[in-house]
This record gives sequence, C-alpha cells and structure tokens, in this order.
Amino acid sequence: MAIRAFLAVELSEPARAAAAALAHDLARGSEGVRWARPETYHVTLHFFGDVDPDGIPALARSVGDAVATVAPFRLRLGAPYLFPDARRPRVVALGLEPAGQLLALAEAVERGVAAAGFPAEARPFRAHLTLGRIGERGARVALPGSAPPAPETPVREVILFQSQLLPQGARHTPLERLALGSRVSPDTKTTEGEDDHGEE
Repeated sequence: MAIRAFLAVELSEPARAAAAALAHDLARGSEGVRWARPETYHVTLHFFGDVDPDGIPALARSVGDAVATVAPFRLRLGAPYLFPDARRPRVVALGLEPAGQLLALAEAVERGVAAAGFPAEARPFRAHLTLGRIGERGARVALPGSAPPAPETPVREVILFQSQLLPQGARHTPLERLALGSRVSPDTKTTEGEDDHGEE
C-alpha cells in the first residue's frame, strides 16, 4: 500500500513556539485563513505524494548520500509574507534564512531524489514556512513587517516523513533521518558556530 511522503527540515522547539505565537497573533486580525497546527510546521524540500514503501530504503540511501556533502548550518525565521504574492495569495508564510544554504540543501536533495529514480519537484524551490492556507474568497490578513524574535534552528539532518491525512488534520511521522555533513572536509567551516558542538 502506497504512503504519502515528503522530505523536510524540522524546526527546533523554540523556533516552532515563536512561529506559533506569531500565527496566533495574526489569526486575531485575519479572516478566511486555515491556520496550520504548530506540530506540523516544517520546511518542505521535496513532496512526493504517494510512494511505494518498498522504494523507501533506496530513496533514503540516495538522498542521504547527497545531503552528506552539505555542511550543517543555522536556520533563521524571516518576516511573514503572502505566498506566492499579495495579489492572489494562497499561503501565509514566513521567510527563511540563509536562502543560499537552504537552496543548496534543496538542490542536493533533488540530486538524491533523481538518482533514486523519482521525478523532480515540479516547482522551483522557494524556502518558506507555511503558517496558514488562504481560502478562495474574502480572506483578510494584516502582516507585520518584521521577523518574529526566535532562536536559530541548527540544521543537521533532512527527515523523510510519512504524511497521514486524518479527520483532525495531517499527522507527520519520521521514517528516516538523513545526516548532513558526513562527507564534508573537516577543514570546511560550518555556520553553526563553536558553541554548537555537542548540543542535542
């Protein structure tokens, strides 16, 4: 039986709480938005749709090999905005930084996905965190112009999730955790900083 799957970066709990607090504030001045549950917050790198479970081990090996060449880094929450644009918005999103390193990670993921024989992502990667989805008509959202105060998230792995669509909303279950940086030269500096060593 096929499973619904995607590859993503998970937020740290402090960053998740900061994003949830912002969404709560936005919801009080908005209409026509279906807000995501904080436990489902993630940064999607590749969405598959339905996948044969028998193909998961080979997919995980291939993507794991690809992301092993990407050095760990820190993710920062950016300012909220309407995605893809303010004229015909579909999503209330948070921008994410550093955009260049997130793009490099997404490109590595795509190389691994292609090597495993899966189709490429249909749309160009644009790093964002979905806070809510906007209905067809009558939506009203007032956005602040600044990022929420939040700790950075150390990005050390990509997670392959199963997504189950339940009456109470989607449930995301980690299937594989794929570490970044195991094939990066020890001489290559990461952007995590000296204070991160040994942190869990």
